Amino acid sequence: MTRMDRAQSWDAGQFTPVRPLMMVEVLDAAYRLFRAGIFRCLPYSALAVLVLELPTLYSTFLPSPGRAAFTIPYARQIGPFVILLLGVLLLGVITLRLHAISQGMRPRFRRELGVALKRLPGAFVTTLLMSCYPAVSLFVFTLLDGAGLPPEALLFAAVPLLWPVVLFVLVLPAFWCDGLGPFASIAQSVRLSFRRSWRLVGAMLTTAVMLMAFNLLPVTIAAMMSPLFGRPDLFLIATLASIFYLVIGAFGVPFVLAVLIVAYQDLKFRDQARREARP
Repeated sequence: MTRMDRAQSWDAGQFTPVRPLMMVEVLDAAYRLFRAGIFRCLPYSALAVLVLELPTLYSTFLPSPGRAAFTIPYARQIGPFVILLLGVLLLGVITLRLHAISQGMRPRFRRELGVALKRLPGAFVTTLLMSCYPAVSLFVFTLLDGAGLPPEALLFAAVPLLWPVVLFVLVLPAFWCDGLGPFASIAQSVRLSFRRSWRLVGAMLTTAVMLMAFNLLPVTIAAMMSPLFGRPDLFLIATLASIFYLVIGAFGVPFVLAVLIVAYQDLKFRDQARREARP
C-alpha cells in the first residue's frame, strides 16, 4: 500500500477511517495511534500495570507471616475489589485519552478523569458482565484439561470455546467511546463482531504474539544475569521479571487499547456503510 493510499484511508489529522480497512491497515493505524498517544498515556498505563501487579509484589516481598507489622488488614478480602476498581478507572482514562487523540481533539486529564469517575459504577458492572463468558469458557477448558484429554482434543475443543470470546472484546470501546450503558455496550459489541469475528480473531492473535515476544525478554535477561551471582536466585529472578513486566506492560496496555479502538471504529464504519447500502 502506497503512502497516498494510506493517507486516503483516514481523515486529515484524525484517525477516523473513511473507508473499510484491511486487517493490516487496522494494525498499522493502531500503531500510529499508539505512537501518537504513548507519552500521554504512559504514566497512567504504568500505574494501571503496577496496580494489577500489586498481589504479585505483595506475595513476593512480604511472604512470611512473621512480618505481620507490615501487612495490611483484610488485604486478601478487600484487595481484589480495590485492584479491580482502580484498574477499571485507569483503563477508562487511557481509553478516553486515546479516543480523544483518534478524534483529533486535545486530551485533558481533568475531563477524562471526571468522565471516568462519573461512569465508574457502570464500567465496573460492564467489566464484570463482559468477563462472565471468558471466565466460564476458561473454567470449562480447565476441566477438560484436568480430565486427561490428549492435546489434539484440547486444541479441537478450544476453538468453539474461545472463539466467541472475541464477541466481547469491543465492549470497553463501546462503553467509553460512545457513552453506552453496560447492556447496550455488550449488545453493540456482539452485533458488530458477530459477522466479522474472524477479523477480530486475526487482530487479537497478532497482538498477542507481539506481546508474547516482548514478554520473553524479562525471562531471557533474568536467565542471563542469574549465573553472574553464582547460583540461581529465585528472588532476583522474580524481582527482575516484575520490573520488566511493569515496563513492558506500561507500553503494552495502550497498544492493545489502540487496536481495540481502531477495530471498533472500523467495524462501526462497515456497519454504517452496510445499513446505508440497503434499499
